[in-house]
Amino acid sequence: PDSQVCGSALRDRPMRLGSLCTGIAGLDLGLRMAGVETEPVFVSDIDKGANDWLAANMPDVPNVGDFTALNELPDVDIITAGFPCQPVSMAGQRQGINDERWIFDDITRLTSRMGTRPLLFLENVPGLLTANGGDAMARVVHSLADIGYHITWGTLPASAVGTPHRRNRWWGLAYPADTKRFRVGRSPGLDETGGTSFRVVGRSSTIADTDGARRGGLLVPVESEPEYDRPGQYQPPTSDTESEGLPRAGGISGRTGPARHRATPADTDRLGKYADAIVRWEIILGRPAPDPTNDGRLNPAFVEWMMGYPEDWVCGTLTKRREALHALGNAVVPQCVAVAFTQLTNR
Repeated sequence: PDSQVCGSALRDRPMRLGSLCTGIAGLDLGLRMAGVETEPVFVSDIDKGANDWLAANMPDVPNVGDFTALNELPDVDIITAGFPCQPVSMAGQRQGINDERWIFDDITRLTSRMGTRPLLFLENVPGLLTANGGDAMARVVHSLADIGYHITWGTLPASAVGTPHRRNRWWGLAYPADTKRFRVGRSPGLDETGGTSFRVVGRSSTIADTDGARRGGLLVPVESEPEYDRPGQYQPPTSDTESEGLPRAGGISGRTGPARHRATPADTDRLGKYADAIVRWEIILGRPAPDPTNDGRLNPAFVEWMMGYPEDWVCGTLTKRREALHALGNAVVPQCVAVAFTQLTNR
């Protein structure tokens, strides 16, 4: 029955989105890159830099602040949450569920009190799988089961979408246990009677392809730079005819000039031993890398570029170097978000 089809009522309207641990809205942007239309209902963050960014870029979306102190949240269709990694990170003490920053139980508590049964799209570091001898991941599964949810998960590094850095992350998609199938968004050409139904924004060839054949992928089209006046205003192209400037073996149509796959000697002089990886990401994104350093220090604009965000997504708002780097360090690669979400919903 339709009541058991997750998102069946959403085919003709955007998904109402609630964002926890929002940061710079990278998970939200990644969903849009995957072709999922969303309507932001609320965000939540307590970090000063993140809150400054949200106030400047999403001023009309309520920031509920510290959600662990709340008893309820507005009803939505999907919740995104890159919940704190410090309790499970290999770089920390790995206290896991015994760490005061372990707040996953609050996510399930608030989800259980909603009038809707939203999808939960989750992100963390791979250390979640092994913290507390596996008990941290078991806590995630069991707390979801307690509120009637299943979860499917896996790890996917950012380098899988072509970034010049690994940034491996754990991704999870939790859904009500009585869900029969997904229909998230709308996708012309897909069977309306079942299966995943969302629109893929772009398709890419691998850089190694010699025939320019298009392969399945989830990279943002780069023939023309989309407008990002506000994070919630990103609109994916409406047809394949708008997505022709995609990464191909010969570079990006109309953007990069002569075909090339690897760094030139000039690139190597400028970028050092990482030139090949950086040039690959330049080809995929369709814009050159900013200078890696500024006055001998790491350039936040370069990190923003490495993370796959539109130019000035962060640096146009957080102009202090330390704040911009902190926000980007806590962020996700939106192109990786799109691939992870699509793979999980295809299971």
